[in-house]
Formats: sequence, structure tokens, C-alpha cells
Amino acid sequence: MASDAMLRGEVFCEMFTYSAAYITGTATALAANGTTEVQTQINGDSDFLIQEINVIAETAAGTFLAVPDYLILIVIAGAGRQIMNQAQHVGNFAGAYNGGQVPARLPMPKLVQAANTISTTLTNRTATAANRVDVMYRGFKIFYSGGNRQQIFHVL
Repeated sequence: MASDAMLRGEVFCEMFTYSAAYITGTATALAANGTTEVQTQINGDSDFLIQEINVIAETAAGTFLAVPDYLILIVIAGAGRQIMNQAQHVGNFAGAYNGGQVPARLPMPKLVQAANTISTTLTNRTATAANRVDVMYRGFKIFYSGGNRQQIFHVL
């Protein structure tokens, strides 16, 4: 739908990445056996279409975990829409670029409205605190120029 709308001149799409970062020594740190929520604010200038979700985790600077033993729960604010019925293991859901895993390409892209929030909750199921974890949402921003969200994507 986005491609057709772009060809008709109704939208301009631009590659973009949002992320949730869990960083030791900050309020977003992911402690051993801990659970932390990070909220990612979507800019108000455009909607965002998520195509891929990936996780990279480090126990120390430069020491990557191939498959971190974490659970992930994602909720899109506004309607409180969870995109899963319960927390999922990150290896099942998100994939990663390191460790030879394939990054998670969503079976259906997820449209997130402008000025909305993605809440990402990670649960560390190990006795080792994370040094840094990045959850990446890759996709594209959608700027409307001749159409609107309702006409193009048939959503509110």
C-alpha cells in the first residue's frame, strides 16, 4: 500500500530506525534477573512502518551474547495494542545480526501512528546484568503529501 501511494505521489517514504537502549548505569539498565521497560517516542512528523526487529546484547563492552536469555514484550501505546499475547523469548521473536542469527523480518509490517509510543519490556532471565542491550525497530517513516492514513492504509 505504501509503495502504491508513493508512486501516486500521496506519500513520501524514508528509511528510518527507532530503538530502545538498555544501558548499564542508567535508569534503563537491565539488571540480573530484572525487568525493565523502555519507551520509544515516535516523532510527530510522520507515521512509522516497522519491517524488522533486532536485538543486540552485551555482557561487557564488546562481549556479545549470541542468544541472550531474555523475554521481550512490546506494546504500541494509544490503543494499548500488544503485538503478542505474552512475553516471547528474544531468540524466537527478534533475531540478531550477531551470532549467525537471521534478523527478524515481520510477516506483516506494523504501522505505528505519529506521536505514538512503543513500550519495550525486557526480562533478563540470567544472573548476569546486561552491559548494553539495543532493540532496533527498522522500517520507514511515512510523510503524507496527497493522501492520509485512512485512505491509504484503511486504519484510524
